[in-house]
Amino acid sequence: MSRQSELLRRLRGLPAERREEFLAQLDGVTQGTRSAPLSCRQEQLWLFDRVAPSGKAYGLGFVLTLTGPLDATALEDAVNDVVARYAVLRSVFPHEHETGAQVVQSPPRVRLPVEEPAEPGPDGPVRQVVRAELSRGFDVNADLMVRFRLLRRSEREHQLVVVTHYLVMDPRSTGVLCADLAVAYRARCAGRAPEFGTPAVDFGDYATWQREWSRGGDADRMVGYWQRTLGGWEDTAFPTDLPRPRLLDLDGGVVREPLAARSAERVREVARDLEVSPEDVLLAAYVATVARHTATTDVVIGVPHDILGPFSPDALIGDCGNLLPLRVEVDTGASFADLVRTVSRRRTEAEQHGDLPFKLVLERLGVEPDPSRLPLVQLGFTAAPMAAEPVRAGDLRIDAEQVDTGVGTFELSLEAALDGPAPTVAVRYAAALYREPTARRVAQRYLRLLDGGCRAPERPVTALPFGEPGAQDRILGEWNEPIGSCPDDTVHGLFERVARAHPDRLAVAFRKGGTTYAELDAWANRIARGLLDQGVRPDARVLVMVERGPALIAALLGVLKAGAAYVPVDLTLPEERVNAIAEDSGAGWALVSPGSPRPATEGVRTVDVEEDVTGLPGTSVDAWAVPESLAYVIYTSGSTGRPKGVLIEHRNVTNFIRTVGEMFGLGPDDRILQFASPGFDVSVFEVFGALLTGARLYVVDEEERRSVDALDALLVEQRITVVDLPPAIMELLEPERYEDLRVAFVGGEAFTGELTTRWARGRAFYNGYGPTETTVTVVARRCEGQWTSSPPIGRAMAHHRAYVLDADLGLQPPGAVGELAIAGLGVGRGYLGRPDLGAERFRPDPYGPPGSRMYLTGDLAVWDDDGDLRFLGRIDRQVKVRGVRIELGDVEAALQTVAGVARAVADVAVDPRLGTLLIAYVVPEHGADLQLDAVRAALGTRLPQTMVPNVLVPLDEVPLTQSGKVDRRALPAVEFAGVEDEADVDDEHSTSTERLVRGEVFAPLLGVRIGNAANFFAAGGTSLQAIRIASRVKAVFGVDVPIADFFADPTVGGLARLVDEATERDRERRGALAEALDLVEGRTDEEIGELARLLETSEGDG
Repeated sequence: MSRQSELLRRLRGLPAERREEFLAQLDGVTQGTRSAPLSCRQEQLWLFDRVAPSGKAYGLGFVLTLTGPLDATALEDAVNDVVARYAVLRSVFPHEHETGAQVVQSPPRVRLPVEEPAEPGPDGPVRQVVRAELSRGFDVNADLMVRFRLLRRSEREHQLVVVTHYLVMDPRSTGVLCADLAVAYRARCAGRAPEFGTPAVDFGDYATWQREWSRGGDADRMVGYWQRTLGGWEDTAFPTDLPRPRLLDLDGGVVREPLAARSAERVREVARDLEVSPEDVLLAAYVATVARHTATTDVVIGVPHDILGPFSPDALIGDCGNLLPLRVEVDTGASFADLVRTVSRRRTEAEQHGDLPFKLVLERLGVEPDPSRLPLVQLGFTAAPMAAEPVRAGDLRIDAEQVDTGVGTFELSLEAALDGPAPTVAVRYAAALYREPTARRVAQRYLRLLDGGCRAPERPVTALPFGEPGAQDRILGEWNEPIGSCPDDTVHGLFERVARAHPDRLAVAFRKGGTTYAELDAWANRIARGLLDQGVRPDARVLVMVERGPALIAALLGVLKAGAAYVPVDLTLPEERVNAIAEDSGAGWALVSPGSPRPATEGVRTVDVEEDVTGLPGTSVDAWAVPESLAYVIYTSGSTGRPKGVLIEHRNVTNFIRTVGEMFGLGPDDRILQFASPGFDVSVFEVFGALLTGARLYVVDEEERRSVDALDALLVEQRITVVDLPPAIMELLEPERYEDLRVAFVGGEAFTGELTTRWARGRAFYNGYGPTETTVTVVARRCEGQWTSSPPIGRAMAHHRAYVLDADLGLQPPGAVGELAIAGLGVGRGYLGRPDLGAERFRPDPYGPPGSRMYLTGDLAVWDDDGDLRFLGRIDRQVKVRGVRIELGDVEAALQTVAGVARAVADVAVDPRLGTLLIAYVVPEHGADLQLDAVRAALGTRLPQTMVPNVLVPLDEVPLTQSGKVDRRALPAVEFAGVEDEADVDDEHSTSTERLVRGEVFAPLLGVRIGNAANFFAAGGTSLQAIRIASRVKAVFGVDVPIADFFADPTVGGLARLVDEATERDRERRGALAEALDLVEGRTDEEIGELARLLETSEGDG
């Protein structure tokens, strides 16, 4: 008998299922595997899996409920027929393919035993199965990407649970699979192979078509649309409850709220009246909810859209989904009906250009990958489709339903189901960013706004109901206290009272000397007399240009005693800035000291606080001043480039000192550090917090301000008890060394949870907030215990009130972003010589008693559920750099005064090593040979050092959006260290690993050599090229590096560190292996076996 005959005889003797399995394997041997390119959507998912290879994030589960008599064998055969029909269901996606590919495998045999469901948990047996399968994850390199489980509920009801991955299926595919399964089941029950009416579409053909289409003219036309529509986009994101992780995890939860039947009917009525779809009405309400929550009028929402191309959707299984970034400008004065029409129009336009894959939109917009967030679109919206009609398969009825996997595709998304017996709204959230109460609140506010908009479509969007009933009462009644009355005295009056009570107590310490309260009082009196002799009158303004030390403190008091207001000048400022302050203040007098500069402004009379007042009496001065008199004028940045003089009265200061004195328990035993510049209002807290409470003020000299070691020694030796320092300084100090320090007050900019935890041990640590316009600090919170992120700024201090307001000055409820407004006794008089600006920022308080005022800070904030305020940044992009408030307009205005500069744009960027840095983009005048070093030098004469940009970037022109605004997204990326010019790459000071990374890993991909700190993506790298880095590192260095870690620091230096760490780990492993081999060398097999058993035992015990 021939070998062929023997093989045929054996095959005929096999059971039918074994024979089919063998033939399938044989088919794989004869045909081999084949590969196809990835679709654009598959490539995105494949790249995501490379960064976060869990297989869970884009898992999909659904259940087919089978009602009627079931032939389980026929069902198993039918499942295998469907898997064999669609190549994508038996494809794998190996990481070894640097550009990604779907490799089709031979059809495996799917086994489908009938399972009795385990004891159901709170989620039910189906969801338990889906969760369990997703927890196993999918290995895209080798796993079949679809799994089937058959559960028996009763004799006549079973559930076929299908768990798969978006790489091979999408929700639309469920209907196709269900229909084909019914065809195959009917055929198998009849004992024959199925005959499908329509040939299956090979998803590899779909991917090839999409790649070819993307290179054609239609794609180019659509690219232009998306570039115009999304130019200058900003992320639209809800404020998160939790710090954003380095690697975003979309695992989370979902909350559901019922949509009342009457509300659902109103949605349909509005849609009919406006001639739009109900989905447009639902989406418009979500856009309005996002706008109200985030205090923005520029909203980007992701909506799903299928790209089917020329293929029959009835025979196409695979993820054909696309994401349309729908951008809507919300006109705050427009009605809800207007917004619905706008949304409908934008949605129609987007769908007409929806065949361009989202991946290509991102690439053409130059959106750099960031593993901590979804690109461009973080918020999503879906109008749930109507439930699918059941499918009949002989006597069997099949009902398909998607199963909630607990993992979303957005950071926060809303799904509205209008049809069916129970209309609902579901909000899905990433648990790494949001908590369940936030999602529920979004759902409830959406329903409230939707119902209000449909009841009164012509009502303005900003007037629609939004916040919870009672939220306003809680904000005004619980989270804000009533405002009392001001102390009926002046600042110097309170000081004189302390000086009379404790004349011999040391008031000011400086270097090795000091001044008592009596001496300081007499000195201030002499200065006041000197000013009065020079013609100073009440509310006059006096420049204080005195060097640090007791003389400076006496000068401040002397001005107040003369009935005037002091204008402090930081002597480290450039001369041009000093002169600008002197001129704008209109000061006719200046206090100086022997070593200080003199004002250059004409007509300013000077009084030397040491030489000119020596012979004058030190007795009390009888100058007119009341609590409403002006106390000081401090200058801050101005958005027009012109500095603003803030007017603060005595009553503002005395109230502030009373409040912090009670809050901190300030008294005669305290030793308060005077660190801040007199031109910064923290000095008001330091100076008068000490002198009005009988404490000792220690004034640091310039050397101690510049030297961390000197400051550290001072804090220990002088046994300082109270400090208010910039976070940047506190980071460098060791708080455990300061045993006497009982109060640490910090503010001015955000700081880390780690700093909070370190400084809160053993003392009262306060986070404070307050614009100069509201007298130093008006919101504060004591921070205790462990902190992992920056703490909130807290609540309004006594005699103040804080509001978070929308564009119409309405109160924003908890969780919704708005402009922070401050009311109460700290609100200053206004701006010097700027009544227009004063009227804009200082407004009547609509929530206070008649005649009360509030200040609109220009800062964004949000209430948390505990009644604490969280600071979110500036509305107008005014920024803080190294603790100093800077308005970018100030920098831009100064730049445009430099010869040769035609246009300038200032911005900020964050470097992981250097922190927040100022960037300036400059356009030279036509024909000008602009030297950037000369520009920087010129700025140094016009601006404080903190306002001189760290990096200057030349531009041919400033990119603009369609509306004529600066398109900041289109400004070129900046490298703080390391450039793309090979001549400037510093190989000499690079490590050997860095040189190899630069030359052998980055350069072949980028086509250019870059510096150690240059960003791979800013230099032109793409996500796909980043994936290829791993294989290049393996080839060059022989080690594996996690791609996610590279995304966190995509630089030559960052990758070199990863390589060095991996090399060290590999060296340690090899060393451990060598030691193990030494142990067994020369031993018998029995001894080695005993060692292995001992090892297993020790591991089990450990």
